Amino acid sequence: MFLRRHNLYIRFISVIRSVFLFCVLCVFLLSFKFETYCEQNVFCYRKYSEEFGSGDVSSISFWEQDLTPDARENVNAIPDDEEGGVTTYKSSIQYGFPAYFLEFVIASEPRGMNFKDVIFDGVEAEVSIFDLYEPSAQLVEIKDFQIGPPDVNAEFRERMFPMPVHNIFTISLRRGLVDKLKGQKRIKITLISTDGKEFVLDTENFISKYDF
Repeated sequence: MFLRRHNLYIRFISVIRSVFLFCVLCVFLLSFKFETYCEQNVFCYRKYSEEFGSGDVSSISFWEQDLTPDARENVNAIPDDEEGGVTTYKSSIQYGFPAYFLEFVIASEPRGMNFKDVIFDGVEAEVSIFDLYEPSAQLVEIKDFQIGPPDVNAEFRERMFPMPVHNIFTISLRRGLVDKLKGQKRIKITLISTDGKEFVLDTENFISKYDF
């Protein structure tokens, strides 16, 4: 009798554990997405997105943008200059792609925010600060990563809203920095706002997991 009850108890615990693991797995599976697609036979993308139920960062998206083979062939066919060198625009495209972008969504504050610095845990990286309005020509100018000027839209940072504001912050990364991050055990990045507040992303290394 005792053994029978003991076995029933063990089965009950096993069922509860299985249901718990299934629920956790469901939450995990619904919290991220990996996709690949191309647009207009010019660019192809590999994109990872993840949502967080808690923490400073609500969600992130990381993507690789590269020229399609046909588009790269067209770029390579651009004539060189008269002295036989490569035109600046042509070389900018050739060496600017593939390009990498990391987007953060922060919705924990009832105000607009800008960010003045980004710290990659375990990795040294040099920032380039400018407005990325023509990526095809400007990507090659980025040192390790690029952020926009932190002083734009200053008037919105002074206003308080009755609900959390979705602040979207995007940085551009060069291949060298992506390779350094790929070698880390986890991805930990700290965003520093213009008023000195820190927002931390600490998650699994999706760069190595999906072989970016």
